[in-house]
Amino acid sequence: MAKKRFTYRYHIVTALLILGILFIFARLVDLQILRHEELTEQANRQYHMTIELEARRGDVFDRNENAFATTLVVQSSYAVPRIIPEGEKAILVNLLSKGLSLKKSFVRSRLDKDRSFVWMKRKLTGDEAKFIRDLKHPAIQLMEEPKRFYPGGSLLAQILGFCNIDNKGLEGLELYMNKTLQGKPGYRKSKRDAKGREVKALVLEEVPPVHGNDVILNVQQFIQYVVERELDKAYKQWNAKGGIAIVMDPHSGQVLAMASRPTYDLNDLHDAKADAKRSRGITDVFEPGSIFKVVTAAAALNEGVVSMRDTFFCENGEYRYPYARRVIHDVHAYGELTFPQVIEKSSNIGTVKIAMKLGEEKLYKYIRSFGFGSATNIDFPGEVNGIVHPLDKWSKVSITSVPYGQEVAATAIQMLNALNVIANGGELMRPYIVNRVRDKHGVVIEHKEPKVIRRVISPKVADTIRDIMVQVVEKGTGKNAQVDGVKVGGKTGTSQKILPTGGYSHSEFVSSFIGFAPADKPLFTAIIVLDEARPQYYGGVVAAPVFKAIAEDILPFLGHSVKKDT
Repeated sequence: MAKKRFTYRYHIVTALLILGILFIFARLVDLQILRHEELTEQANRQYHMTIELEARRGDVFDRNENAFATTLVVQSSYAVPRIIPEGEKAILVNLLSKGLSLKKSFVRSRLDKDRSFVWMKRKLTGDEAKFIRDLKHPAIQLMEEPKRFYPGGSLLAQILGFCNIDNKGLEGLELYMNKTLQGKPGYRKSKRDAKGREVKALVLEEVPPVHGNDVILNVQQFIQYVVERELDKAYKQWNAKGGIAIVMDPHSGQVLAMASRPTYDLNDLHDAKADAKRSRGITDVFEPGSIFKVVTAAAALNEGVVSMRDTFFCENGEYRYPYARRVIHDVHAYGELTFPQVIEKSSNIGTVKIAMKLGEEKLYKYIRSFGFGSATNIDFPGEVNGIVHPLDKWSKVSITSVPYGQEVAATAIQMLNALNVIANGGELMRPYIVNRVRDKHGVVIEHKEPKVIRRVISPKVADTIRDIMVQVVEKGTGKNAQVDGVKVGGKTGTSQKILPTGGYSHSEFVSSFIGFAPADKPLFTAIIVLDEARPQYYGGVVAAPVFKAIAEDILPFLGHSVKKDT
């Protein structure tokens, strides 16, 4: 009986052992074969981590390789919420919200996530980084990150543009050249400990980032500084709504400086208004007014319909156009004026009579040939075409408006590029800001060259118009642009702004001056535009002196001596 009972127990134990072994075997098959990939992936998620290695964004330099934009290494804070005990979260919320200047609700939402990595705050200040270090909490750590920095603050702000927190370009050249500047990120795969922290000694794989290329501009830092300083003075002195100043090399089309007002600090975007971020010289149009008269004069002279000896009766300041109900006025009453004197005195009536000898079709052809109505294709985002109505849309009185800059709208860069035609001997150039691109090893991988778009007028005509523009500065409306010891050519403009309801305002004006120096062999051209200057608004009063001040400082820099007033 006892033997039978023993045999029975033996079989039961044996069966249980076999079932246990089968269960363990089945479990091993399930874990090691059937669920191998799933469990391996889960283990990798728990004990392995992949960290993106951000590429260093390329720098932006001026022509002489002074830095306009660079990248610094700063600290960012992250948390490992998964290892924070629930009882500690309320304390951390209070500490972090105060130390990092964050809302408590935001901090709580971050710490409540069931994750092993969340950003708390990126691109910390020195005091914020010190706060995290002093906190010494295993779940709140620091990580190095690159941050864009602009040494000049507001210098060249609208042209440089800026990046977002991930160092991706959002505006200006940072946007336009983003692919060139940003490079390609790498990554590092490594293991982490039980608390979710990286064990840097156990790196499994690392692919280094390809750093971005550097961009060198045509802009000269010193010239840019002078231009911004003088534009800012005039903008504040005349209580202007806005301001534009551009300086170019007329022979190559290189942009040496470009500024807009109002402006902002690239290192402090929090208070920057959209109005201050716009590069007005490329994105804003205005009726050029009298500065456009040089285009009409050059076209008529190039076609041979007028000569330097021709005279025009300027109707003593009031001209009733015979083919429509239109009265044209001059600021001053003039009688007979020679062709050069019409431009020198800035007579609207004389300019219209010159245009009528040229004719609508040829005038339109030259306006388009000078580049109006089409983008200059400058290397910058957001450029507009301006407005030049097709010839079949001209009214009966258009010939009495267009010749002196009404019924057309242009950007400052278009107007200055048209002046370059006169300054360089008759060729329309493509303006450009970027000079070259090089990699981190110093190898130049792209170099931009001057590009002639077309010949517009003959060299002889260009020389003649330059001579006339010298007389504008020496005897006419541009006297405030005179530079002692240097011949300067230029033209003033004062255009009425168009009212939203139609017609022209009698209280809101755009004041402008275009010019070049030295007159015989121009080293630079410039345009100054002030929007709604007050109480004075004539271009010769508010814009021409800005040109003078700029020329006096940058001509010596460009190798030409100047006698400055003491």
